[in-house]
Amino acid sequence: MSIATEIEDRITEAEPGSVFVPSDFHDIASVDNANTVLSRMAKRGDIMRAMRGVYAKPKRVEELDVDVPPTPDAIAHAIARNNKWVIAPSGDTALNRLGLDTQVPAIYEYVSSGPYKTYQYGKFAIAMKHRANRDLLDCSPITCLVIQALKAIGKDAADENVAARIAARLSDEEVEALYDETRNSTAWVFGFAKKVKEAKRC
Repeated sequence: MSIATEIEDRITEAEPGSVFVPSDFHDIASVDNANTVLSRMAKRGDIMRAMRGVYAKPKRVEELDVDVPPTPDAIAHAIARNNKWVIAPSGDTALNRLGLDTQVPAIYEYVSSGPYKTYQYGKFAIAMKHRANRDLLDCSPITCLVIQALKAIGKDAADENVAARIAARLSDEEVEALYDETRNSTAWVFGFAKKVKEAKRC
């Protein structure tokens, strides 16, 4: 079986809307060879090219007769995956993910183990802001997300109402992880984790 066929077969088996980068096929081909195959598939119309080096399997909305492009969040995680960066939503993006802000941000912000860099994706900007690896690797993704949201709203606004709203969106396991992983954080952050745990019990 050829490299191109193996890559095409894997994409065929993937869910519609899945996003791909060349490094996703490292077990089949080199990055350059994978990129060549993906680029060829995009030219044939088998997949869509979301941006340079990032491709997606079309997700069709039959009622509207259109292919839905990947979300900026999916693109951000694909970029991170291709560069082997760890990322977590921050600022308004973190607030939006937790339902604390319903406005769709024009700039999708992430803290990242990679360099400071901004990407343009359609009408959206994806901004990566460097943080030390330990800030991202010492906790689970959900804990990182909550901490970044707390930094966005500030200590004074992190009240019981916010804790209850976050508790409603997290599973019991995620709440326990938040509580355990913030024990050595700033006192007010751990205090907030306690509020979330209490709210989850109610």
